[in-house]
Amino acid sequence: MLTKTHATFFIVGFMLYVLLMIVVGIICSRGKSKGKDYLTGGGKMPMYLIFATMGATLIGTGSSIGATANGFKNGFGGSAYGMGAALGILALVLVAKKSKLRAKNLMTMAEEAQFHYNGNRMVKAVMSFMMYIIEVVWLGNHINGGATYLSYVTGMDLTTSKMVAVLAFGIYVIIGGYLAVVWTDLIQLTILVFGFIAITAISIPMAGGWGTITDTITAAGKAGNLSFYGIDSMGAMALFSLMFSIAIPCLGTPTYRMRIYTAKDDKTAIRALSLSGWLLLIFSLLPAIIGMAAFTIATNTGAQAVLEKPDFAFTYIATVVLGPMLGLMFMISGLSATMSSGDSDAIAGVTILIQDIYPIITGKQLDDEKVGRWSRIATVATLLLAFFATLFAKDVMSYISNVIGSIIPGVSIAMLLGACWKRSTWQGGLASVGVGTVFGVLYLAVPAFSSAVAGIFTGPAIPATLVALAAEVIVSLCTKKEEMSEEERLALVFESRGAEK
Repeated sequence: MLTKTHATFFIVGFMLYVLLMIVVGIICSRGKSKGKDYLTGGGKMPMYLIFATMGATLIGTGSSIGATANGFKNGFGGSAYGMGAALGILALVLVAKKSKLRAKNLMTMAEEAQFHYNGNRMVKAVMSFMMYIIEVVWLGNHINGGATYLSYVTGMDLTTSKMVAVLAFGIYVIIGGYLAVVWTDLIQLTILVFGFIAITAISIPMAGGWGTITDTITAAGKAGNLSFYGIDSMGAMALFSLMFSIAIPCLGTPTYRMRIYTAKDDKTAIRALSLSGWLLLIFSLLPAIIGMAAFTIATNTGAQAVLEKPDFAFTYIATVVLGPMLGLMFMISGLSATMSSGDSDAIAGVTILIQDIYPIITGKQLDDEKVGRWSRIATVATLLLAFFATLFAKDVMSYISNVIGSIIPGVSIAMLLGACWKRSTWQGGLASVGVGTVFGVLYLAVPAFSSAVAGIFTGPAIPATLVALAAEVIVSLCTKKEEMSEEERLALVFESRGAEK
């Protein structure tokens, strides 16, 4: 366990790092944090900023804390998260290429859904609320991950740690908006990539070398952990289910689409997303290897607390194994992963509230001079909602595979078919969202149902996707498709937001 001196050292380092991010956020957002610029940063982001903020968002809680814990338990299975997310992002790239989304000057994913489904306002309304729920769920995931660090390091209870994690990235988002997010993401991506590379290089010899790692894992009866993506340990269905539960949300998560809408042009967005996907695929090997090194060290030193709770594997390496200075570097790297994802989901959720939900409720758009003030209020409200969502989470990977895998598939299928299947109708899109969501809620709320589903698929993402897909195809084929030009559909989108094209 940590000494009081070491704990104080980490707390001070954490506070200084958060202060640095706040200062960077304030400086970088000057002149671009008022009105709609608060939500878009001006909307003409260059490739390096879109790549940085997308990469930092992808390399988040699941691919740092969650993947390290999964590497601890399942060896190379810890890389499954990165593979799943990379495949999902590359699928999103294909959709973006086909639809040329940036050229259409859309602002939110609900507007995109409205465009795909003939400018139907009901689709936009339903999608707006669903997108906001999705962002709150994702944001809760990052809060949960950050709190895992803090609880272990400081000795604070988990609930208090979650409150501190909210403040850690919430402050600079509230102050600087989207531009503060992308510039801090650039710094955080640099820190976390180089930090993980350095710690991987250090942790292997600390564990006794790769030979000792493989020998220890084999001696523990976990030789399957050394197989391709841990397939012999996890099982083919469990591995596929985990990858799928991470890939399918990439098509239904507003944060990723927001990078497209705020890029300079379609070419910039597509290049940035593609590069970030490949970066994650390569990066995903690092936390898996760190997790295996942590398992080796914990086994050979009798660290029973970590062996019983693998979610502490990341902080165990940082606080106990590496010592104060190297441990602080690793903690800051992991914190960067959590904060860079949390801030992005926070601003995406606020954009949905202000741009989509406010007009639906009030019947008018918020005056531009009021957007900054009300966006900051909405940020506070969104962070509080996400905090309450985390109270139901047991650990990082179960939160992702169960909660996120339950809620998002219906939305993802509606967005995918709306963009790629000409026969899809707005009724079919709503059916996909409705059926997929009901399936997910049943999975989360009815133990007998979730046990039956988990017994076959090991998680909800695959069956939720299948029922949503079936619902949209059947309903679309049973309803009439009204033919409209792109110009007509865009006109309806702009009319619904109260703006000129």
